Amino acid sequence: MVARGNSVVVGIDPDANKHGVAIYRGGLLEELYMATAIEVVERLEPGMLFSIEDVMVNTFVYKRNRHASSAAQSKIAMQVGRVQQAQEELVRLLNHYGAKVVLQPPQRGNWAKNKRLFEQATGWTGRSNDDTRSAAFFGWLAL
Repeated sequence: MVARGNSVVVGIDPDANKHGVAIYRGGLLEELYMATAIEVVERLEPGMLFSIEDVMVNTFVYKRNRHASSAAQSKIAMQVGRVQQAQEELVRLLNHYGAKVVLQPPQRGNWAKNKRLFEQATGWTGRSNDDTRSAAFFGWLAL
């Protein structure tokens, strides 16, 4: 599903506490912020398309997260599970209210760690963080 014309696309980078959120109106990035699932739903508008990073596809432990301590590795696995559950709850809420949702697989080239590329691609010069830049990337994929 791809947005067209004067549509509103909301990019979401799921997180256990607050999601990164990016709002595009008519193809232009207008807002970046952090929000709970309830705060996202409170701003729901008819016709919005939600483009969400699908963290559910992460069913493995990244090499960088492997530790000698099984306790440390378990802590990381629990945090990943919390993020996955937060995504499930957000999607369930959005579906309940009839919002259009497209899940995007995690991708290399995500703008989370590359502020310069993010600013070049979007023209955004305001404040951002890893989560909001990632949200902007996943919103941009749906444009």
